[in-house]
Amino acid sequence: MDRPCPSDMQVPQYDPYEDEIELMDLLKVLWKWKYLILIGTFVCAVAAAVVSLNMTKVYGITTILQPGMLKVTEDGKTVYIDTPGNIKSVIETGALNGQVLKNVQFPDGEDPPTSVEFKVTIPKNTNALEVVYETPYVDIGLQIMKNLNQGLLERYNRIIKLYQETYEDDIRQKEKKVFAINEKMAKLKNDISGAEAETAATIKQLNNQKSTLEAQIEANKNIIKGLEQRIAEVEGEIGRISKNSDLLISERNKFLGSKQTEHNILSAVIYSNTIQQNISYLNDLRSTINSTKSRIYETQSAIESLTNKIKDLAVKEENLKEQTRLKNESLASEVLALENERKNILMDIQSLNLKKSHIENIQINKPPQPGKSPIKPRTRLNVTLAGVVGLFLTVFLSFFVEYISKYRN
Repeated sequence: MDRPCPSDMQVPQYDPYEDEIELMDLLKVLWKWKYLILIGTFVCAVAAAVVSLNMTKVYGITTILQPGMLKVTEDGKTVYIDTPGNIKSVIETGALNGQVLKNVQFPDGEDPPTSVEFKVTIPKNTNALEVVYETPYVDIGLQIMKNLNQGLLERYNRIIKLYQETYEDDIRQKEKKVFAINEKMAKLKNDISGAEAETAATIKQLNNQKSTLEAQIEANKNIIKGLEQRIAEVEGEIGRISKNSDLLISERNKFLGSKQTEHNILSAVIYSNTIQQNISYLNDLRSTINSTKSRIYETQSAIESLTNKIKDLAVKEENLKEQTRLKNESLASEVLALENERKNILMDIQSLNLKKSHIENIQINKPPQPGKSPIKPRTRLNVTLAGVVGLFLTVFLSFFVEYISKYRN
């Protein structure tokens, strides 16, 4: 038996790159079937375009809403009528379907829907809501969106009225307080005017009394002047009578020193009678002076009494003025306090009116508007996707056909 040759016993070596597909082979296959690939891709794209163009066009009606502001708290935080999330839930759950579909006329032969679906999104870091309604009928879509906005306004209008009525009640209460304060101020001012008028009238009466007393004083002074003049006249008369009496006494003494005769005795008697008459007259004159001086004293006392009365009236006038001043100052301070209170209340009323005016319902930042182009079908996107899918399919088909042909060979 022949022994095998060592060379016959060697195992043939395996080339690991023998079954690998070279890139050039792939490119050759693609180039070979290039028309199939191009035609297939073109057919898919055209088919997608035809289908998209024949599909019903759907437009998006968009509106942007925002919750209205109710008030601003003391720490500066804004309180809104509702949260965007709650408003979104109200729209998406169909709570306003009855209001939304009210008086909406759909095309003949088409049953009106029982519910309406909206797409609601809340942009990041905002409290606005973007509401989109998709429909092939732009006019109907606009009407539905308007009804939606109106339904939201009516829904939250109850809350608005409640807050407004609360502010109005507060305003009415404060206006009543202002009215009562105005009445008090008017009464106090009337009291001040009345006190001033009464004081003026009393002072006028006091001045009239003082004028009367001053006239009486002046009259008494004139009386005193007359009495003093009378005293001077009487004193002059006393001096004259005294001189005459002294002269008569001297003549009588001389006459009595002479030889007495019956005729001389008669003359002496006459001298004596005359002297006695003069003395009696002098006594009367002195009595007149005394009585006149007494009258002057009485008149001076009356003047002093009248002067004291004038002083009393002046003191009474000053006291009355001081009392009136103190009373009016007290009333004026009350008026000032009421005025400050009224100003504070008026400021509160102004603040309430400002808060009331700031109450806002749902804000329609953007009214319902249709898009410039339909959102469905998206022809460009469909054609692009169909072209890409057709490209992959035809490439796969090219390799599959090439494989079959090689397999048969």
